[in-house]
Amino acid sequence: MSISFWQDDTQPGDVVTADVIIVGAGISGASAAWWLKDAGLKVVVLDKGDICAGASGKNAGFITCGSVEHFNRQMERMGVEDALTLWKMSQDNIDLIEELLVEDGLECDFARKGTYSLAGTERELVELKETCDTLVGLGVKVEWVEREQVARDLRAEHFTGGVLYQDDGEVHPVKLVRGILERSGARFFPNHEVHDITSTGDTVTVKTQRATFEGTLCVLATNGYSHHVHSWFRDKIYPTRGQIIVTEPVAPFLPAPCYANFVLDYFRQLPDGRVLIGGFRQLEKETEVGTADEPSLVIHEALETFLHKHFPHLRGVKIDYRWAGIMGFSVDGLPMIGALPGQQNVFFLGGYTAHGIGWGFKAGQLLSKAILEGEQPPIISARRLH
Repeated sequence: MSISFWQDDTQPGDVVTADVIIVGAGISGASAAWWLKDAGLKVVVLDKGDICAGASGKNAGFITCGSVEHFNRQMERMGVEDALTLWKMSQDNIDLIEELLVEDGLECDFARKGTYSLAGTERELVELKETCDTLVGLGVKVEWVEREQVARDLRAEHFTGGVLYQDDGEVHPVKLVRGILERSGARFFPNHEVHDITSTGDTVTVKTQRATFEGTLCVLATNGYSHHVHSWFRDKIYPTRGQIIVTEPVAPFLPAPCYANFVLDYFRQLPDGRVLIGGFRQLEKETEVGTADEPSLVIHEALETFLHKHFPHLRGVKIDYRWAGIMGFSVDGLPMIGALPGQQNVFFLGGYTAHGIGWGFKAGQLLSKAILEGEQPPIISARRLH
């Protein structure tokens, strides 16, 4: 990241010591701290802003199984065994959130009513049906939904059918991440923008504009901002902007979150009745890159048009919120967990490609195993990119 000489307020005596220094207070950083809490390690978490200042505070709150691709496409790329392993890891993510956090009393508006993947064209309908049949054959809990059922149950027009992924869920992402970080016991340092990380022998030194942190290990949980921290990520994780609008509250009508247009577009109804819709980055693919979280007029107009087309009863409903957030898209669409080449005490996790809440808690567990036990995660180990 970038700190000028004039902004550097560090004093010689401002040194904080810890065993593990985690950079980034989103779902990745909070989860890494949570999974390391029972190892007897002193953990600190730093962020250039506050908790969930990045994508973890600006996403749609979907907790979904799988990856950015329909399962059949993933299966064609990597084979059925690896694709199914990937699916089960992401399913374990939501199981762990429910069993270890929600059932233990963490209030984060968690619900597990599944998610719909809806087809707007015959081509997508065929692909979704093939995916549904494949997953049923593999024992995954999915259900085929006909056009009439979509129109009746979702009050949605112009969809030709779809799939209900029964294990998926939804959450208030900021409440979730805050709860995870609080329960981790880690000491949190907001408004500490990192501008230098040095690894010398068994010591890692992390400098912000306000203090110097020294520890044995460092974890980079910076996802879409990772290239600001270390140049190795420049061709590994690409910052990609996502756009979302949220309406004023309306009467309940959507039973579960939904995807459409090959999961590029997505929408759900929040507990207070508001309707959230995001996506359409394909309209400005060349410009929806970088770390500037500016809303796009073209995309926001498309989001409203989509909303009115598929839900005519929402025409005239006021838009209360508009925002953009920065996601981290990996070079191959899969998350990555590992250590920096040549710096085996600087670890990282990220590259969730628009599925951070659907992977982050499990990724924290896999990272902790890599740190504590030397166990490399299957498929998503960053060693594939070295």
